[in-house]
Formats: sequence, structure tokens, C-alpha cells
Amino acid sequence: MRENTLPALVKAFVIIVAASILALAAFGIGLSVGAHSCATLAADAPPTLTPSSQTRVLPTAVPGQPATASPPGNVGEDTLDIALFQEALDLLKEQFYGDLPQGKELMYAVLRGFVNQLGDPHTAFVDPQHAALFSADLEGHFEGIGARVDLAEGGGVRLTYLFPQQPAEKAGLQVDDVIVAVDDQDVTGLSLLEAIGLIRGPEGSTVVLTIHRDGQPAFDVSVVRARIEIPVVDSKSLADGTVAYIALSEFSNVAPARLAGALRTALATNPVGLILDLRGNPGGLLDASVQIGSYFVPEGNILLERFKDGRERAYPRQGGYRLGNTPLVVLVDGGSASAAEIVAGAIQDAGTGILIGEKTYGKGSVQLSNTLSDGSQLRVTIAHWFTPQGRGIHEAGLEPDIVAPFTKEDAAAGRDPQLDRAVEHLLGKQAGGALGETK
Repeated sequence: MRENTLPALVKAFVIIVAASILALAAFGIGLSVGAHSCATLAADAPPTLTPSSQTRVLPTAVPGQPATASPPGNVGEDTLDIALFQEALDLLKEQFYGDLPQGKELMYAVLRGFVNQLGDPHTAFVDPQHAALFSADLEGHFEGIGARVDLAEGGGVRLTYLFPQQPAEKAGLQVDDVIVAVDDQDVTGLSLLEAIGLIRGPEGSTVVLTIHRDGQPAFDVSVVRARIEIPVVDSKSLADGTVAYIALSEFSNVAPARLAGALRTALATNPVGLILDLRGNPGGLLDASVQIGSYFVPEGNILLERFKDGRERAYPRQGGYRLGNTPLVVLVDGGSASAAEIVAGAIQDAGTGILIGEKTYGKGSVQLSNTLSDGSQLRVTIAHWFTPQGRGIHEAGLEPDIVAPFTKEDAAAGRDPQLDRAVEHLLGKQAGGALGETK
């Protein structure tokens, strides 16, 4: 028993010690050296995103420059005992029955271990390879299977949205399927970012996903990855051209301009009402949410940001108000997260539209995304945000004004009762009164 457990115990102890020491070193070394960083609302709900809004200069490690260390036995709260770490590392090299991470992989493993100890799923270290994958999302494209995902309860990756006519859908995958292994590698113990990094890959390559689906034994599905162009905005006319419909899939760099164009076209037809569909929208850029929220809120703030020291920052609306007097319905569900919740909450507080659907995800924290010297990223939760009226949504979500469920049976039958309810509401307002009761 002792032979089997001792190496694991030693490894666990040293990983924790090493994580603490080296991660603190990464914070403490480069106080005079800056790297580009940005405040984010990354929906870790389904990451296809790394949102940004404010640029800051924050610490990074200086290549080739050692951290300042204290002599052993004389370590303060904010100083580093590098000698102790080296002592533990040397023992691991000498005694551990197995391979140890080498070079930068050692540093990455240590940083991940330290960040994971913080207990915040939205504070994360991302290596350069994965950072590059997610940066592409901000430009409206990525290479992968064509799905949005979230961590599944009990481990693995749950599919929350399938892009139409893309590899995941074509391979027969379904919303709520759970990926438990990627190319035979178990992902149930990985972070969401790590799992996504395995699922994604070059266009034309094949990935084998092991799937858990309710009521069925696990099975494998082969998916050929493709370059996915995120549609961002989809618009159409409903109810014989009387109701305008615009779906916004994410808050990327191009989202404000594309949505502004769609709004101009839609409102030029003088519809009886407008439907803004934010269902399944995982969020994105903070500044994009402020710009887009301003299209639908004529005055005041779009959100409030509160820091742990009690400071508060308001984000006032900016630019032109585009909605005019057109009645507005915003469709939301459990996949509406982060920046999508900012816009929905601002509209609800301003009273310029109503929410129809189901309670939103509840992502109310703001991350600062720091690009480090080697292209890796450290995303740090720095604040929580609140609606203009001070409502907190973190881990609570927004309650719709009119609740309209959407079941698996609806999806299988091709029905959309939430959209139907929105059209019904807008046509009812035209007739002189909204149908149904609101909260």
C-alpha cells in the first residue's frame, strides 16, 4: 500500500507547493513590464470568445530574469522561496516513478495547478496554442466541429448549441450530448478550455468523440473538423412580413456593425414589432455589449461593475438609439450568458422591451485577459457586473417577463414555442393588448 501511494502523495504535495510558488512568481517578477491585456466577459458558459473592453498594463514574466527570492526560512506573505521549490523539484526528479513535465510544460502545469486552487472557474491559465484558438473566435470564425459547449455536471463537455449544417450536426450529434473522451483521451477531469482545445483542430482532420446520451450506452462518433464561419447575425421576416426577427449569435468584434445593418434594414419596413433572439448566445466582448445595448436603451447606463474593494464603475450608453418606438421582444434561455445577459438586463431595466423564454445562464463576472510574453493568457476575475438598476445576476440569471419553455420534444418536432409566443405577443400588442400575462 505504501509503495503505491507514496509517489502520488509526494507528487500532489509538490504540485501544490510548486503551483503556489511559481504562480506567485509570475505575478511578482515583471511589475515594470507590460503585456497587452483586456477586461473580458468570457462566457465560460460556451467559450467561442475572449471578450475585451479596457486595455491595461499588467505584470508579466521577464524572459531570462530570475524572480526575487527570499532566503529559506525567511519568506514573507508576498515573497517567494524559490530555493524550497527547487529542493522539492529535485526530489521529484530523483524519486518520482514516472515522467515529469519538462521546460515550459512544467511552468504551464504549475500555473494551471495554482489557478485551479483559486476555486473560480472563470479565472484560468491558457497556453499559447489554446489562446490562439480562442482569439480566432473574436474574428467570427474557428476550426472545429461546429458546436457550443459547457461543462457537464459530473464531468465532460455538454453540447449546448449546434451550428446548422456543420460537422457536429451532420454527424448526428444532439444538444445535451456529453463528450466524455476525445480520441480515447478522457476529458471528464479537464477544464472546459482544455477539453475544447482537444475537440478543436485543423480543418479536414478527424476527431473521434465518445458520447454519453440519456438512456443509451456510450458510443463513438467520428467528426471531420471544418472551418466554421460564425453567422453572428441572422434576420428574416415573420407573420407575413409584419414582424422583424434578428438573431445575434455572439458579441464579437464584428457584431455591433452587423447588427446595426440588420436593424436598419428591418426597421425600414415599419414592422409591428421586432424580435431580438439571444438564445444560446454565450456572450463576448464587453465593449460590444455596451454598443449593442445602446441600440435599445435610450438613456442611462448599460451596466454597473463592482470590485471587491467596493468601488463601482458605470458604463453609460453610447452612440445612437436605433429602436425608436418599435415594440421589442428579446428571446432568452439557459444558454444566454454574459454579454447577452448585459443587453437583456439593460433592456428589461429600461422597459424598452420584454424578455420571453427561460431563465438565463447567470454569468455575472468580469475577467481581465492578460496576454503573457509567450502568447499564453491569464484570465483573472476582477469584478462582478450588475444591471443598471443594481440587480445581480451572477449564478442567478435573469427571469423572463413571460416564461415559455422549449422542450426536447419541441426540438425533435421542429417546433419553436418561444418564437411563436414572441410573435403572438407582438401581434397582440398591435391589436390593442398583449396576450397572456407578464410578471
